[in-house]
Amino acid sequence: MDGPRNSAHDTLLLLLSLAAGCVDARAFVSVGVFTANMTGNSVVLALALLHPDVDHVALPFLALAAFCLGVAVGARLTVTTEHTWSRGVSRAMFLAGVVMLVVATLISVTGEQLLVATGFAMGVQSAAVQRLGVAGVATVVVTGTLTTAITRFVAPGPGERRAGAWLPALTWIGYLAGAILGGLQTARALILFLPGALLLAVAAIAQLGRATSAESASRRQPAA
Repeated sequence: MDGPRNSAHDTLLLLLSLAAGCVDARAFVSVGVFTANMTGNSVVLALALLHPDVDHVALPFLALAAFCLGVAVGARLTVTTEHTWSRGVSRAMFLAGVVMLVVATLISVTGEQLLVATGFAMGVQSAAVQRLGVAGVATVVVTGTLTTAITRFVAPGPGERRAGAWLPALTWIGYLAGAILGGLQTARALILFLPGALLLAVAAIAQLGRATSAESASRRQPAA
């Protein structure tokens, strides 16, 4: 699926925002820490530093560290990506999904394991999506995405169209829907299965699209 962004890419981005909202809600409900939204988690960490209890500081710091590690790994996997859905992006999504599914298979998932697994996975996802270069759209931090949607709809700038508000708006809605699903789940392990499966599905669909595009391109080439 290399090449210009299309509607298929947009659908995959919506699935990723759904996964991010799901893990963010479950992590916050379970241990009071965000694992996709590092803006909110930075606030949680800052407030925790005001308390002498080490546990208050350890949990948000653990989530932040796992996220940063995930970003570093995701950046390395997608280093050759230039605003296209490359094989590296698919590999990054596959890795993130596998990490969450592996932790989900544990008999009892602790709060720390939840934070490490989802924080790392969301860091990988964040780095990979950033490499795609979709202006105004992020699947893990949706404040800017919501701002883009409203700005493009109310007063599109030079080179922008009002119709360009739909993708960031739907991305925000996807995150919101994922958060609702995350809030409905009761078992920590169960909540890792859904986003983990979504990430694997995104990786598989992207690779299938790449293979199909490559086959179509080869067929169009004239015979020697």
